[in-house]
Amino acid sequence: MKAAYWLAPAALWFGGCAPSQAEAPASEPALEAGAAALTAEQAAWCQQLERDGRATPWYCGGREDTPPASFGDACVDEQWVGLRLTAGDCLPAAPSATGEWAVSAPFSRSRDARLRRACRYTWIPQDARRPAADIAALPDDPGLRLERECQVVAGHAVPQPAADLLFESWQAQVEAPDWSASTPFPVAPVRVAVIDGGGGGVLEPGGPGAFAVPHPVAVSSAVRALACPEQGDGAFCAAGTPNYGAMPWIERRAFGELGGYFGTQTDFANAVADAVDDWRLTPPETRPWRLILNLSLGWDGVYDVGQEARVGGALALWAVEYAACEDALLIAAAGNRALDSDLGPLFPAAYEQRPRACGTESPAWAYQPLVHAVGAVDASDRPLGLSREGGTPRLVAPGALVLTPEDTAAGVPRPTAVLSGTSMSAAAVSGAAALLWSLRPGATGDMVMEALYQTGEALGRDAEFALPGEIQPQRRLAVARAFDLACPQNVAVGACPQGDARPALPAPRGAGLDAGVPFGDLVALLYEDVVLGAVAPGPPPPLEGGSAYLEPYVVPQPGTPNCIVCGIYENQLYGSLDPNLAGSYVGSPVLEFKNDQSQYVQIALNPLPEKDAFKVDLTSELKNDTLVSAWLIIPAQLNGQTVYTRSELDID
Repeated sequence: MKAAYWLAPAALWFGGCAPSQAEAPASEPALEAGAAALTAEQAAWCQQLERDGRATPWYCGGREDTPPASFGDACVDEQWVGLRLTAGDCLPAAPSATGEWAVSAPFSRSRDARLRRACRYTWIPQDARRPAADIAALPDDPGLRLERECQVVAGHAVPQPAADLLFESWQAQVEAPDWSASTPFPVAPVRVAVIDGGGGGVLEPGGPGAFAVPHPVAVSSAVRALACPEQGDGAFCAAGTPNYGAMPWIERRAFGELGGYFGTQTDFANAVADAVDDWRLTPPETRPWRLILNLSLGWDGVYDVGQEARVGGALALWAVEYAACEDALLIAAAGNRALDSDLGPLFPAAYEQRPRACGTESPAWAYQPLVHAVGAVDASDRPLGLSREGGTPRLVAPGALVLTPEDTAAGVPRPTAVLSGTSMSAAAVSGAAALLWSLRPGATGDMVMEALYQTGEALGRDAEFALPGEIQPQRRLAVARAFDLACPQNVAVGACPQGDARPALPAPRGAGLDAGVPFGDLVALLYEDVVLGAVAPGPPPPLEGGSAYLEPYVVPQPGTPNCIVCGIYENQLYGSLDPNLAGSYVGSPVLEFKNDQSQYVQIALNPLPEKDAFKVDLTSELKNDTLVSAWLIIPAQLNGQTVYTRSELDID
């Protein structure tokens, strides 16, 4: 690896049981060149699984019969991904009387030989009656592994209430510099590719369909809020934020031309590789100096290893490794809680547990994982209620009630959706990293991240996952402190502003000091007149059966939210249901909470108003409990199916 060093004067910068006949292999075959040469151990394992009639990993070759049951209905017959285990072009499909299979090589531009072996097969029906995909026409060859694509990738932020003061509150929480009185100055531009829900490739702010999907717009806006602050005539901007569609699906078989809510691992890998190749192939005279990939999305990676190793999971990892080898900085949301998926970080954030093995070398003192994960805290630096058990990394950022202004095509800012979750925390770190990298372009991405980490507020607790063998104290992002480290006052270094161009820096905010707006004060502002609800007599109905929500790979994580705002303040449940779901609720609401004894308790509620704000007195029900987390669950009829809509509640 090439060596690079930061030129800052600060001292910091120098410093299941397998059958007895065969055992699951410890590693996968290499695909960089030639055929996938299986070891005797791998070949015996493939033969054993085939004899047992069980699913085989990707390196066994051939066309899968059925996807693993663990994926539920997330896999579709109309979209397949293949991996050529021998050299050559993608194999064609046989002719079909009911349609045709379109074959493409999605990674043809990549410099990664493994990715270039991927093939994609998309079913195009002959007429509007949409006959079932003709699977028999797909190639079935031992030199080509062919699997259904599974829609398991989703964003990690959920809607919350809107108020004008939220943007200022969030800026205070991240300790953003104040650029309002500074004069413009030149910087080395950085590109932050937002790998998210935009459809059809690059989605630029203010362009066609920019507000079709709220998640990527809000994430992009949060990045620019820190990388492109208001300054003079607006000439200062550290980063452009093109969006690459890793989540183009609106529902299981509905592709969103202007973006969607979830995607497959191949969609993710394709978006990552496209972002890298677009940047890499831009002429040097116009190419942004550095590339950051913001990954505010995720999937449960338990099915990407061992017997369940699939082509999609392999492509996702290889795309991330390819980006790292091209010196891109990857920043990923650690993931939010879901109904039956609460443990550990989601992928790709979990790749922080893998060391980066290529690209420009950073100094030994810099933390150098494959991906830098970001967790979420509230305004008082407590872990956000959405956080996953065992899934909080060493760097966290405020992620509760994040509202940022979005510039429209006419140049008139309007607020984005207000979101809470690790998606918004990752966006904050990406924006801060872009700012620092634009000012100190000679640094490596790991050095930039070390600056953000070392200047963060120490929270007195350790990260729950990190590189193997490392114990990492947890810190919260403090942008102004990182700026002051990278750009000391009256020191000419990099592109750092001095004099009138230098921003005002806020005083450090210690842990436990609430720079945000307490939830109770917020609901008092937003809901002066509310409809009084009531607790229903008797136990709640059982939460079981007929729920798409219970299939965690079918709908966006963490599920279908039902609240514009919901929270519990001084034993009062405040809320306002999502008006887009009005008329679809088919059952009574249930309040579910986890107390400090790790017990889950459910309380039945009377039906709540669908178009008005409400308040329910829970004093009697909560008098003996200290809440840790809480959710509002309401059955609804959506797309002809009963689902459990579910929203995480703010607790204050």
